[in-house]
Amino acid sequence: MNPDVARSYNWLISFLDTREWESRKSRIETYLNNVLDAKVTRENATDLKPVAIYDDKIAWYLYLAETYLYHPNKYEPIQGARVVPIFKRIGIDLDIIQSIIGINTRVRDLLFPNKINADSGLFELLAALLWARNGWKVNFIKEDPTRKTPDFKAILKDEEWYIECKRLAKSPQYSLREREKWLSMWRPLANLLIDYKMPIVLDIVFHVELISLPDSFLVDELFGKLKLVTSPCQLIDNEIWTVSVDYVDFSRVRKHLKQNFVKVPSDQLIELVAGSRDPNRGFTCAIEGEYVRIGNGIGNNQYLDKLSFAAGAFWSCDADEAIETKARDIRAHLASAIQQLPDSSKSVIHVGLETLDGWLVERERYCRIMRTVQQFDSKGKNLQWIYCHLFQPYAPPDQAWVFDETVYYFGKNQSEIIEPLKVRTMIVSENEVESDGVHWMKNAP
Repeated sequence: MNPDVARSYNWLISFLDTREWESRKSRIETYLNNVLDAKVTRENATDLKPVAIYDDKIAWYLYLAETYLYHPNKYEPIQGARVVPIFKRIGIDLDIIQSIIGINTRVRDLLFPNKINADSGLFELLAALLWARNGWKVNFIKEDPTRKTPDFKAILKDEEWYIECKRLAKSPQYSLREREKWLSMWRPLANLLIDYKMPIVLDIVFHVELISLPDSFLVDELFGKLKLVTSPCQLIDNEIWTVSVDYVDFSRVRKHLKQNFVKVPSDQLIELVAGSRDPNRGFTCAIEGEYVRIGNGIGNNQYLDKLSFAAGAFWSCDADEAIETKARDIRAHLASAIQQLPDSSKSVIHVGLETLDGWLVERERYCRIMRTVQQFDSKGKNLQWIYCHLFQPYAPPDQAWVFDETVYYFGKNQSEIIEPLKVRTMIVSENEVESDGVHWMKNAP
């Protein structure tokens, strides 16, 4: 058991009545049970969606922490890798965060009226904790419906700073629509792969936007060719896409499953079917097999025991239009944040986002952020610093999680203004930060 995660979990859960928590947890487990039961049917064999709760995110995050600590058979590693490191950071500095003025009110707001917006709420807590870790006295500012106010202020000796936080959604709408389009193309092909028992692993890079292709594209342009393939190869390489073909290694699968159960879904499952993992690309698979429940009760405790058939595909898109759209700029969030800041007091904006779409997108995003900050009009506000926190979680089979953070920081006039923060990372400890570049350029664990 990780003691820091436990400290954080126990503190946050103490704000909930026992019956309230049990009720919310029961709704989560009932939903998960229905989703997992549906996955084993023939109709759903082609689409292993991430297991997640969206209408009560903070309860879902607490559930992830609880199962990580006390019920590992029910723990969802892919989602947990995003959340458990946050609990660990809060737990490490629990005494500090509890000293922040107004923290109890913010936690209650997070657990009840803002339960859907857990990512934004936790980001505000982490930002406030960051300033407190840097030695500032932090005070959350009570929201006023009659006027716009920043999230909190920080005081050190005779200095006073006002801070506003903006957290981008996990994935842009474009990425969500792109994935839905991919699934619309994948399902007909996957059903044919199952029917014809073709245990193929595809590697597909689209060079045009997926939305420009018909739903029947994979079947029309690929299935006939796959029936002729007899060995691993690059099957297609043209202006529309590049396709390589490999096969599921069932001898490796049987050897692994002889000694292990495999969580569904998980990075371990991807590695088992495909022989490798790539967290920066999509992977979808079609599976037929036997499942078992490990432990008592319902919830996310379903595991693969025997695999009778599998096929899958890595996929991504390097079209310029797709990259430019996914590389969300922070301009709109800065414009919104600036309205919350006071007119004359020294101010800071923290922006948070996740780097889930690969290095091509992040390279474009970096250039956009640089241009935006250089050209940004602060509307007469005394905005001194902008911190942009980039996060990336991983859930490799051999580790509970790996979490990376890179911080872009910009001062109004860095040669004249002393930076208020010596430690800049919110979640990752400063001694764990990449010293020779950004995390999205390194190989995934």
